[in-house]
Amino acid sequence: MVKRTIKFTPIAASVALTLGLTACGSDNDRNIPVTPVESFTATGDAQFNIEVTGKAVKGSMKSAVVTVMTLDASGQSVPVAFRSAASAEAESFSEEALSQSAADAAVEASKIAANPEVLTDESGRYSIYLDDDFTGPVYITVKTSAEGDDSFLRCDAYVGCGDYDVAPEEDDVNDGDTAIEFGEWYKTDLELSVVKFVPAVEADTSGVSGAAGDLNVEASYKANVTFLTSLVAALLLDSGSSVDEDAIAKASLDTVVQVMGQDAALLLSAIIGDLSNGGAVDLSDVDGEEELSDGILAIAQLSSSIQGLPSIGDVMSSIKAGIKSGQFKGNTDAGIAAIATMLQTAITNTANIFVAIATGDETAIEDALKAAFTANNPSATQAQIDAFSANSVGIAKKAKAAKDKAVKNGAATDAGLAAAAVKIKKALEVIGCTGAECTVGDDFYTALAAALTVEVTASQTALTALEMSIETAQSSLADVQAMGGDALTADNAAAFVSAVTLLKNEAATAGLTAKAGSIFVKSQGYVTAAKALVTQSSDYQQVLDSATSLQTDASVAVTDTAAYDAALAALVAEAEAAITEFDVALAAAKLVAEDTADVADEKKSVADTAEAASTSALANAENAMVDTAANATEALELAMTAVTAASDFAAAVDALEIAIEQALVAANAYLELEGEGAQAMIDALTAMQTAAVAQGELASEQFVTAYNLQLAAETAVAKLEVLTSVKATSESLSTMTVLTGTGADAVADAADILADVIDELAEMGNNSGTGTSTRNADWDYTYSLDDLTLMLSNATTGEMINAAASYEGDKLVVAWGATLKGENDVSVELVTAATQTQALTDCVDFAAGTIDATQIDSCLVFTFDGAVTADNVDDAEIIMTETANHVEIMDGDSGFTGMLSITADDATDSGSITLEGVSGDVDFKVMTTYLDSDMEEASALTITVNNAMGYTLSITGNESAGYTGDVMAMYNEMMMSFGTAAKTTNGLSITYIDGDVVDYTDVDLIDSSK
Repeated sequence: MVKRTIKFTPIAASVALTLGLTACGSDNDRNIPVTPVESFTATGDAQFNIEVTGKAVKGSMKSAVVTVMTLDASGQSVPVAFRSAASAEAESFSEEALSQSAADAAVEASKIAANPEVLTDESGRYSIYLDDDFTGPVYITVKTSAEGDDSFLRCDAYVGCGDYDVAPEEDDVNDGDTAIEFGEWYKTDLELSVVKFVPAVEADTSGVSGAAGDLNVEASYKANVTFLTSLVAALLLDSGSSVDEDAIAKASLDTVVQVMGQDAALLLSAIIGDLSNGGAVDLSDVDGEEELSDGILAIAQLSSSIQGLPSIGDVMSSIKAGIKSGQFKGNTDAGIAAIATMLQTAITNTANIFVAIATGDETAIEDALKAAFTANNPSATQAQIDAFSANSVGIAKKAKAAKDKAVKNGAATDAGLAAAAVKIKKALEVIGCTGAECTVGDDFYTALAAALTVEVTASQTALTALEMSIETAQSSLADVQAMGGDALTADNAAAFVSAVTLLKNEAATAGLTAKAGSIFVKSQGYVTAAKALVTQSSDYQQVLDSATSLQTDASVAVTDTAAYDAALAALVAEAEAAITEFDVALAAAKLVAEDTADVADEKKSVADTAEAASTSALANAENAMVDTAANATEALELAMTAVTAASDFAAAVDALEIAIEQALVAANAYLELEGEGAQAMIDALTAMQTAAVAQGELASEQFVTAYNLQLAAETAVAKLEVLTSVKATSESLSTMTVLTGTGADAVADAADILADVIDELAEMGNNSGTGTSTRNADWDYTYSLDDLTLMLSNATTGEMINAAASYEGDKLVVAWGATLKGENDVSVELVTAATQTQALTDCVDFAAGTIDATQIDSCLVFTFDGAVTADNVDDAEIIMTETANHVEIMDGDSGFTGMLSITADDATDSGSITLEGVSGDVDFKVMTTYLDSDMEEASALTITVNNAMGYTLSITGNESAGYTGDVMAMYNEMMMSFGTAAKTTNGLSITYIDGDVVDYTDVDLIDSSK
């Protein structure tokens, strides 16, 4: 703290004394009094123990310049004091000035003047330390330059990051051509940034850093610098207002929704309140510091996609402008909208490539790379396409190696990565938002709370397992500690050294410190996100309580692992001292080599067992059938077991390879001391290492095979689930009266009776009259040719038919209705309007085309070869017949309500029948077309059920060749065949994809005579 004091300096005192003495002279001395110069001093101490650490990744930013500022009340960046290492002791400052405020400012300036230069390491990692008294937003920028320094950016875009001006020399990273490919370093101008809020209340009471375990750190905060955090920072700085946790949370949420959409935002529930808590993943070199969860992978793929676009800076500027305007995707600015479209294409391609990397072999990756390059570069020349295709072999190898490294480093398992890849591909199919989608509401926050709860629960489970591992490690530590100290003698010194080495190797493999730090950093993100939820509603307090509890527990784990590391370091130092003290270098080296080789043997045994389990599980999966629903379900279970077994096999081989490497280090150390048998140990371990590489390749192959079997089984299960619905729909259609011979006959009979009676009346030559039909004895009639009306009734059955007509140019328009009875008490009603006058008016309008079929009841329109009247109609020729009827059919079970439309073109001798409506719970449409050729009639029929499944039955053919077709339905957003259909003598036969053959009888679907 700054201490303010007011005092006279020696110079000021001397001046004052001189003035005092001369003032004693006479007035004639003409002495002028001088006011003493007052000087102010400020002193202060500062300790820099608040750690802010993270990685700058857009691809990793190596040797990039880190700039640290804070933001004032208006959101403007101003300097802030920081250091590159935590303070072990306080720094003291003292400054003088002519005012106290100036002295205070001088002290603060001195603190800032001592700020060091900070550069990122090869992974983009940086750490800075703020004054213990600091609270508020810290604004960090990281910059690489195309010229003038040693900064570089690594390309983690699978399709490349452009071209070098001059091709670099070929080395382990660059292949010597001018293309900047996946995994290569290049020079470019890029600046990324992040705003992190440091609260006044310490969030970390562990006394150690979550990242480095520095005992001088009071609190530690993760502040990764990524593409998304840069967008958030830009929005915050442009806001012109103060920045706090709420402002960062809102800007973070708005950014993710605008860029990725609400569905993808839910994947980021763990860091949605502060994006700097995660997402710093370079896909070309995953170090395992951050778990490749669904959300982190989504961010990594987005970032990778952007790096592959022509200009990162232009893309960022466009996205920022779109977010500020309220809508990035579909923005009214054509340039911004074009960037959104280009980004969608790029990220879709990246997701496709990553699925191939996570689930396929190098050939599959090459194919995905080529497809992505073509999609991203639609105007590419054939020479450019050929060049990329040639390079894709090497890129595929690098991508596969990067994935394997991520798994080996513990960032994911093969099985987990495959599942995540497929899930993310689905989530990123449509990124961004438009309109109302850009505004999150209660439903989103409810879903976010649920997703966050899942994350917290999973981390709590992981922490519980970690705590058990820590306890086990502490117990082993205690056992080894008991061998040292006063118990250490020349006789057990070598054994002590070996025990310490094994413990150190085990600790390195287990990575307890990294795991504890990872969970702690996650918990910080959970708390931030939960606080944002509570801001929306106190109903989410339980989520915050759970996250806070997890953070407290994780802090304890960080403390425990730091203490363990310190104790282990002390043991290592004691072991090294014991070697010298007891002169046991050779004996210790031999024992260490033997013991580490034994560990490798144990890991080999575990890997062999895992190989056997994987091989057996894969064989079971390969032999499984997917021909029926039950078999497909069983096959899926077996395939999933094989995937897990192959993933476990790969993990066991990874552990084996680490153990071999540790044993080789020990064996070579023994060889340097010319130990007897050392070379034989090395030879055996080298052979084991070669075999382990082969096992790793086998594990990879088995995983790819097993995963493909899983996909095939999933497809079969899903198809067969749809097939169940397809069969049920076929069954329901086959029993509907409207589609059976009985129902069809009932409608057709009405037309036959009407035609017979009209023909009979025409032969009588009377203009009107009443009577009983001679052709249909049960039917009585009343008609008027002057009014063009006809009424038929059947006293026995209660049936009736009525019609009213009008001559309209070349058309005779008929409005008709009927109540009919079919077999088995089926009732059929052709609905008409309340009055014949209204019905006829509607039909005339329908014939004229001023209203459509949905606005009429039942109409019949005859089109002649010329204008017709009552005087010439007998001599006119009908060229077209069209009828649209509102039909209601009841058969006691399903019934039907809908429209029946029929057209007959006499000129082409063709026609169509359309039946559309609802029967039971099924909304369907039947369309039949037929053509009477010179040889015989050909027909086509399509039945479509209006449901999400999109059931469609299509049949074409003629009597001689037979009627055949397909049963189609929607699967995986595409129509596919679920069976083949053939018309039989009395119905329909369908052979389904599971081999089941079902005959549906009394189905008269194709019969133009009706």
